[in-house]
Amino acid sequence: MDPKKLYGRWNFWEEFVGYPLMIFYWIKGEKISKMLTKRIEKARQKSGLISLTHKKRSEFLIRYEKLENFFSFHFKNIDASRNHNFEEKIEYCLEQYRKESLSILSSSNLMKLQGNFLNGAEKTLFLYFVLESKTKREILLSEIMIGEDSSKIFISFLKGKKFIDENHNLIVDQKSSFIRIHRFLKDNHIINPDFQDTTIIEAMENEYNSNFDKGTFSRAITVKPNDFEETIYQELSKLFNIKY
Repeated sequence: MDPKKLYGRWNFWEEFVGYPLMIFYWIKGEKISKMLTKRIEKARQKSGLISLTHKKRSEFLIRYEKLENFFSFHFKNIDASRNHNFEEKIEYCLEQYRKESLSILSSSNLMKLQGNFLNGAEKTLFLYFVLESKTKREILLSEIMIGEDSSKIFISFLKGKKFIDENHNLIVDQKSSFIRIHRFLKDNHIINPDFQDTTIIEAMENEYNSNFDKGTFSRAITVKPNDFEETIYQELSKLFNIKY
């Protein structure tokens, strides 16, 4: 994470405030893991009060994607791997906090890091719990595409081109081309650009009952489109009124 966004501008007078606070936490303060546990529980309780509609679900997903704090930076990275349980994800974030705190010589920056970590954890996990517990985050194209009928139009187009069958199952082998088509829609704001690639991958996997790993996705979008794909882009441009 960018240190400027994390710590802001340094002022020497902040050290006079930071050192007493730092000493207090060393002597009488709670351990960061215990303070984090309290924030997790608070986030869990707040999330339980939310009644999640289809519209709110999309709004919460965008808010989750746009989060930018020390905790969310590491939590979203480890969450994308899908190979860790919740406790392991929390421990990973704590480990990143410990590593960062050991590299800090400034007392004021240490306090800023702690505040950012704990407040960020509460904000991040509130949204995570809402999305995870209420919907299992089974996001579909309709939730990441802009326009009420955009997903219906696009799905109909894919069926007509024999990319997918009537049940939306992927029936072509050219996953790279398929990925670039979706990236084209994101670049032209038919797929909401506020969503990260990991969320788009998840929506594609749920929609098309197929796997699109992050590495394949990253490599695919760096390759220039071929003549066939250019033709597809032109047809999509007419469908969605895109200047191409």
